[in-house]
Amino acid sequence: MMKVLVVGANGKTGTLVTQELLSSKHQPIAMIRNSNHKKKFDAMGVESRLADIEYPIDHALNECDALIFAAGSGSKTGKDKTVLVDHIGAIRTIVGAQVHGINRYVMLSSIHAEVNSTSPISHYLRAKAHADNYLRESNLNYTIVCPGALTDDEGTDRIAVSFDLAPRSPFSTSRSNLAKVLVRCLDVEASFQRSFSVCEGDTEITTALNSHIN
Repeated sequence: MMKVLVVGANGKTGTLVTQELLSSKHQPIAMIRNSNHKKKFDAMGVESRLADIEYPIDHALNECDALIFAAGSGSKTGKDKTVLVDHIGAIRTIVGAQVHGINRYVMLSSIHAEVNSTSPISHYLRAKAHADNYLRESNLNYTIVCPGALTDDEGTDRIAVSFDLAPRSPFSTSRSNLAKVLVRCLDVEASFQRSFSVCEGDTEITTALNSHIN
């Protein structure tokens, strides 16, 4: 069993990740920015730690074995906040993981994350790309998961994965399936040191991770 710090635990995807961890053999620890969110995780029986990735988070990393990064600045914030959270904040968690001996790191990224993106949301995709590249160059045992447009559709437990991180055709990924992928990647060795896209598909999640990434 690993103690897994979920960064961005109070978000839609982060909450689903926390719930999925509760159903797994691992123990979730919810990192929250607002003390008002503690009641939510108390009710779930989940330990929460108050920390903000715009500032030092060492106290939140103590005695953790793995980290799932599911935080995001959100679509309603400005470009400056995107840089502070999705780029600098993400790198702060990577450095923190290294300092505290947290070797396993699963990053929620995005398709089309490129440092030279010219997309209408290029500020976000560039921020994600810089953080992803920093993670790849670290000594951590990482996995970078790149979904398409996120939906709140009910999960099917079936996905498609690909090494193509910039597909021509747009595709969607349910948050439910995504959360399961992020958690299962903790243990699926085929996902170690890998970056891949994930969307809705026809293959059971664990089977897809084991057979389609290698």
